[in-house]
Amino acid sequence: MDFLNWAEMSPLGEWVSTSLWGYPIALTLHTIGMGTLVGLALMICFRVLGVGRGIQTSRLPVYWKLALIGFAINLFSGVALFFGSATVLWESWPFRIKIVFILAGLVGTHFLVRSCAVTRRVISAKNVSLGLVALGRISAGGSTVRQKVLAFAVILIWMTALVAGRLIAYIF
Repeated sequence: MDFLNWAEMSPLGEWVSTSLWGYPIALTLHTIGMGTLVGLALMICFRVLGVGRGIQTSRLPVYWKLALIGFAINLFSGVALFFGSATVLWESWPFRIKIVFILAGLVGTHFLVRSCAVTRRVISAKNVSLGLVALGRISAGGSTVRQKVLAFAVILIWMTALVAGRLIAYIF
């Protein structure tokens, strides 16, 4: 509890909790970071599921790097928001659930992007990819069944993180 009290009494915690502009600025940055991170992560997942076939799977790592910029914005703004009411947030179950699911979403999306890059290298020859499609190991969209299951799971993970984040405002 000493750290939590220190965080709230720190200049950052005081600025967020007591100033006119601290909380709105931190929350606005948090929303921008979340939109960037989750928006691009969901775009990657939907691409793996076959939506937006015009997006080359070879470009997914580029989009993931942009999403990580959104995560950096979220991390810094989230720390500011946490410092504004650390003692309350630390006891909040929605907050704890949100943090766990954000970490799971980051790991899941990272592995999804990585597996797509590996699969693309392995099936780059048309003959091989046609053979794998015929065997049912790769769908006609170019993603494996395992990748599609992971993409669907990652979508659920990000949605859970978003809902838990919203519940923080209503359930303490």
